[in-house]
Amino acid sequence: MSIVQETRVVNGSIEKAWAAISKMGAVEEWHPNVAKVEVLTEHDSGIGASRRVTFHDGNGSVETVVKESEQKFSTVEMTEMQMMKNAFITISIKEISDEKTEVTFLIDYGTTMGPIGWLMARLMMNRILRKVFVIALAGLSYHLETGERVTDSVPGHEAK
Repeated sequence: MSIVQETRVVNGSIEKAWAAISKMGAVEEWHPNVAKVEVLTEHDSGIGASRRVTFHDGNGSVETVVKESEQKFSTVEMTEMQMMKNAFITISIKEISDEKTEVTFLIDYGTTMGPIGWLMARLMMNRILRKVFVIALAGLSYHLETGERVTDSVPGHEAK
């Protein structure tokens, strides 16, 4: 298993941050890599809520909330992903002030293809995932600050 984590303080209240991350359909409002989201369940938040995410590159996944603690964290299981198995993303939040929230993305995942997949995770996938998290956190912060939808890039933010 591999673990990648990235944290950022975003400009928005914990309530706004929680609304953006806990509603399954809201991710396409702030995640620059997400092209389309289809909510697959009648409810779009809470344990059991599920969505199909399509990324701009054509890849995608099905994500289902498996653990949650309101305004603290949400863990989704990702399935139907190329090269990944047993993938879980936890997004946790912590109030810093009335208008600042610390947001942490953490993925814990296994790879397909045995030792070759493990090596690819160490050499390539972990770095790519870290970059995706930096971009997603920038998108979330921008969306919370402006209320604007983020499409395929975050205005004024470059990934490092």
